[in-house]
Amino acid sequence: MQSTYSELLASAKQSIIKQCNVYQDYPVKGVGFLDISPIFMSTVDFDNVLTYWQHRFTNVDLVVGLEARGFVIGAAFAQKIGAPFMMIRKKGKLPGQCISEAYVKEYGADEFEAQVNALSKTSFPSDRKVNVLIMDDILATGGTLCASIELVRKLLSHNNVKEYKISTSLISSIKVLRGKEKIYEKYNDVSIDVIHEI
Repeated sequence: MQSTYSELLASAKQSIIKQCNVYQDYPVKGVGFLDISPIFMSTVDFDNVLTYWQHRFTNVDLVVGLEARGFVIGAAFAQKIGAPFMMIRKKGKLPGQCISEAYVKEYGADEFEAQVNALSKTSFPSDRKVNVLIMDDILATGGTLCASIELVRKLLSHNNVKEYKISTSLISSIKVLRGKEKIYEKYNDVSIDVIHEI
């Protein structure tokens, strides 16, 4: 019998709760850090998460992973669904010509970059909107996600892609920091999927 959407979501959420740990006052005092790395040590629990996403997101044309844990999540999911995968990295980590976007997070400022020609060899459908999925581990203040959305929009424009839909997916979010609300204020056409809110 095929699992329902709600069953898959519940299974993914349970796997996250079981495997992830919270470290207080890390990386700075006053910040609670949710460590998702133990979930990668369990093939069953990680696959529960990937399977939920596979049913949640269909017709994905490009998966984008954010440094650093978004690389693991995004690359694994892209392989599972047979989609191309692109990395968005912190400033100074990518060769060649890059575009950048600055952002503020809960414990400082940073900058993301993407290679200008990252999508030059990617073929997108011409008969419908291009579906892009941005993946990361945690949604906190929303700064990193806003910067990545802006970079993806710039890259799509650079490659003459005018019709597109950007979705985002995260393992968890810190509700009190209101990251979702801040993103929706700026990008009301972007969907945000969070498996487990804390």
